[in-house]
Amino acid sequence: MLSSSIVHGFRRLAVSQASRGAAALHHPTAAVCSAPASALHDAVLPTTRITDQQHQQVRYRSNRSRRGLYNGKDIRSGNNVSFSMKTTKRTFKPNVFKKRVYSETLDEMVRFHLTTSALRSIDKAGGLDNYLLTSKYVVEGEGLAVKQRVLKKMARDAKKKKEQAEGESA
Repeated sequence: MLSSSIVHGFRRLAVSQASRGAAALHHPTAAVCSAPASALHDAVLPTTRITDQQHQQVRYRSNRSRRGLYNGKDIRSGNNVSFSMKTTKRTFKPNVFKKRVYSETLDEMVRFHLTTSALRSIDKAGGLDNYLLTSKYVVEGEGLAVKQRVLKKMARDAKKKKEQAEGESA
C-alpha cells in the first residue's frame, strides 16, 4: 500500500505500468512491493491542498438557535458545583426573548427570537439591516428570510433610482 501512503505532505506514486511486469496488472500491491525502493523514492509529487472551506469545522446548532437571531450563542452543558465540590450536570441556556426590531430598508417592525448578544451586535452594526447583511451567523431561519427581503428591496430601490436617472438625462 505504499502507492497511496502520504509522507510529509507528499504522495508517493507507483512506478509506471511497464516496469511492474505482468503479475502487477492483476494485483496492484504486488507491483509496488516488487518495485525497487529507489524508484519509489524518486516518484514523489506534492499532494493537492485542502481549502479552508473544505476543511472548515461544522459546528452543531440546536433547532432553537437555527430559528432566530442568536449571534452564535447556543445551549451549553456544564456542572453545578456544590460547596462540597460535588458536581451535577446542567445546561446553560442563552438569554432569548421575542422582540420587534425596526428595519430601515423595509420600513417596518420585524419580530425575531433574539438573544441579548444579538441585540448588542445589532446596535454595534448600526441597525438591523447592517447586522443581517454582515453577520456570519445569519444563515437560516427568521434571519435569512428577512435578509432576503431586505436584499430584494435594496435591489428594487437601486433599479428605480437607475431608471429615474436615465429618465432625467434623456
